[in-house]
Amino acid sequence: MGVSRLTNNEEKSVDQNEAAYLKGGVMPLTTDSSILISSSKYLNSAAMRTLVAQEMLRKYGADLPPAYFIPETMAAFAEVTDYPEVLGLFAAQRSINPEFAAWLDARYLSDFSAENLRDHRPGTLGEQVYRFVAESGLDIDFMFKGAPEDDFQYWLKRFVQSHDIQHMVTGLDVTPIGEYALIQLNTQQYFDHLTPELAAQLSQQPTFGVSCGLMRSTLHYPRTMPLLLDAMALARRMAREIRRPLFQVRWEDYFDCSIAEIREDLNILDAPADGEWAWAYEDMRGN
Repeated sequence: MGVSRLTNNEEKSVDQNEAAYLKGGVMPLTTDSSILISSSKYLNSAAMRTLVAQEMLRKYGADLPPAYFIPETMAAFAEVTDYPEVLGLFAAQRSINPEFAAWLDARYLSDFSAENLRDHRPGTLGEQVYRFVAESGLDIDFMFKGAPEDDFQYWLKRFVQSHDIQHMVTGLDVTPIGEYALIQLNTQQYFDHLTPELAAQLSQQPTFGVSCGLMRSTLHYPRTMPLLLDAMALARRMAREIRRPLFQVRWEDYFDCSIAEIREDLNILDAPADGEWAWAYEDMRGN
């Protein structure tokens, strides 16, 4: 028996029927506006639209460093951020979480200069931070140099101070896979320990980066997708096992401890081995 085939007219009819079913008979709203307008402030932003299209669809490329478009990303998100609203979310969190309020009030910061770090013993976190600062030529405290004037500024400054240290102690490396995994870990902890509204605000830009990573792997680097999914799952499990939120850890208290000792104290489990994910970055940069 032969296989029956639809005619072109029948195929068109099926497509139209499927589309009508999916749309539920609803027609989109219309407007007299001569420019793009939406109920989403993010879609209304030309900077956000450009950023999403570019970062979702481009390759990593060997011509630019991975962090090249972070300034543009920060500027686009700043454009759509209601700063007083964010401060209100911090105030609401303070009212229900005295420990979080005390952490904010302490405003603890460090001076990560080579001079202040040089005396830590080999094999300690302090020595690893020293090598990062003194030997790599990188700056662990490269943003938000001024003194924070409010809770949000303090959060941002302390986040930057702690970010590379979090990479060191979790083993989630600084390749794109490691960055996305660390974002997953922190996002999980934000939603576990903060109100959903504040957690979402603090996660907007990082989770946008993860979304771009998922899309790029799908479009350009399919060999890396299984690793990316495994890394995200690992990070989520790790986040749930850690004894306290990493954003409140005073890493300086651990500078005379080894990474193994820190992991044991905080219950950081299943850290990947050094270099385990390096092949994925080579795959991305070479294509």
